[in-house]
Amino acid sequence: MKERTLNIIAVIVLALALILGILMLVVYTNPTSGINPFPPPPTPGLLQLPTATPTLKQLPPTWTATAVPEFLVQTSTLRPSSTPVPTMTDYEFSSRTPTATDTSTPTSTPTRTHTPRPTATRTVTPTFTLAPTNTTEPTLTSTP
Repeated sequence: MKERTLNIIAVIVLALALILGILMLVVYTNPTSGINPFPPPPTPGLLQLPTATPTLKQLPPTWTATAVPEFLVQTSTLRPSSTPVPTMTDYEFSSRTPTATDTSTPTSTPTRTHTPRPTATRTVTPTFTLAPTNTTEPTLTSTP
């Protein structure tokens, strides 16, 4: 009896897993379906941009240049005249070049002082030597 009950529960669990797998596949392929508990937000509508106009832009008619009679034009510029011919001018090289001059600058001379020098001192370094002691070396003795 116990084995049969476990087999029935196993078949029910496998059937529920199969149904759950099919539902997940449906939501994955169609997220906007009615069985989806968390549907995505609706997509915004298509953006309509204004189209280009087929008419060309034209300049207003006041931008057109008109001819003005020459006698009405007042100019403030002078009329060209003859250019004077270049002439030779005198040029003198300056001889007032600054030169180096000897100027003595007084400086203070340091006075000589006597600096004491260290004298040699005798240093005694003690050395220790150990006197040999009479120690007997162990000898091997064999016992019968």
